[in-house]
Amino acid sequence: MASATPPFSEANRDMIQARLAEVRKEPSRETVTVEWRGKPRSVDVIEMPIRQLYYNPETHRIRAQRTVDPARSKGLDDDPWSEASQDYLEQLLMGDPFAPLKEDPAFRALVEDIKEYGQTEPGLITPTGILVNGNTRRAALSKLRKEHIRVGVLPDDWSWDDVDSLELALQLRKEHKRDYSFINFLMAVDEQVKRGKSADDICRSFRIKKDPTYKRSRWILAFIKEAIERSTVTTANGTTVGMNLVDFERDQGQLEELWRHFTLLEKNDPDGAAQLREGRLAGLLLDLNKVQMRSISGEGGGFYKAYLAPRLPKAIKPATAAPASVSIPGLSGVVVPGAAPAAAEAREFADKVLKARAIFAAPDHFTREEAAEAGELLKTARILMRDSVKMAEGSAKKNALELAPADQLGEATDAVKRSVEALIAARSTGGFDADALDENVLELRKQLEKLAQHASRGVQEAGEGLSWLIKAVQE
Repeated sequence: MASATPPFSEANRDMIQARLAEVRKEPSRETVTVEWRGKPRSVDVIEMPIRQLYYNPETHRIRAQRTVDPARSKGLDDDPWSEASQDYLEQLLMGDPFAPLKEDPAFRALVEDIKEYGQTEPGLITPTGILVNGNTRRAALSKLRKEHIRVGVLPDDWSWDDVDSLELALQLRKEHKRDYSFINFLMAVDEQVKRGKSADDICRSFRIKKDPTYKRSRWILAFIKEAIERSTVTTANGTTVGMNLVDFERDQGQLEELWRHFTLLEKNDPDGAAQLREGRLAGLLLDLNKVQMRSISGEGGGFYKAYLAPRLPKAIKPATAAPASVSIPGLSGVVVPGAAPAAAEAREFADKVLKARAIFAAPDHFTREEAAEAGELLKTARILMRDSVKMAEGSAKKNALELAPADQLGEATDAVKRSVEALIAARSTGGFDADALDENVLELRKQLEKLAQHASRGVQEAGEGLSWLIKAVQE
């Protein structure tokens, strides 16, 4: 938690109190209503010089994005009020959630809106000048070289818990225009868990359902954090590099689908579920699209074992034994027996791809040969993964074609069952039409004769069902 006393806080407090005293003399002063400790409360609005205010280092809006530059992120942790840290916060507030160091088109639109219409809604500050709400508006006003911003002032007895609750309440208002990004939402939920809030209280605060939204968010964040940890590579000078949270910002749909399939499969096939998890992780890292990802399954022996493993060259192919035990994402401290060899190999393959991604994204930390090797691994793995997906898709189509006759006959059987039920009901009311039934039975017999003719062709030894059908149409 950031220090509540930034530099010049006492000077800010004196200026804020003086301006509050002035506006309170006005008969029709501006106020803004906030949700304060569970109840609505009106606070007075004043004008403050932009240069006097501090961006909130605890804002959830850019919590994931700050990890894009580890050195500046550490500086932000060490001294959130320094000029360098405040400049970094401003850059992130202007940035695209998916590419934080590039300006967000939505931010440019906000700048144009303020340029044309001015600041329409006041922000919120603490009595020491820390922005609680309006951080992005302050960045936009600063870019327009405006000197002042209108802000409501929180009560003197504020705390960081109040700031957090207030930001969350403002974020969840329907009229709020800029949602938390996918990863920042996961982190906001995680922060509430770390503060000791119960799952029920968190769900009420975020207006989400415990099952599936809360459970899914916990699993996905644990999955991402584990992937980041597994991607870590130590450089020649002893520092470490790895993937970061922002790398997963665009993957919401695929991660939510993975959670859904994984939780269903894990109940009956833990090894298949593990292969599914590792295969889909590799697919994400190798930029497969959503349709391609759906071919990476855990059923029927698993995608990795059936399609990918036989194609891997020695340079990439894992050669590891299954671990004695593994931890389960989202369940801290819980371990289960290690996966079967195929799942363990799939995990090692995903690890190779994770580390290659980390090296490829930070070439300045490695030799030219190491960066080139990582790039070549990613290129080869991407080609092999896509080829394997095509094979899986072809196999799925073939299976669907082979099973289509049986599936269609199953639907016909269900229709006959419904016909029997309808016949019984019709007889009970005296409305049974035997002539109409006779006509349709003759058509059914004709189609059954054709079915028997084609189904028996090339069959050396017919099963009980087919034998009955052949005999029935011959009588």
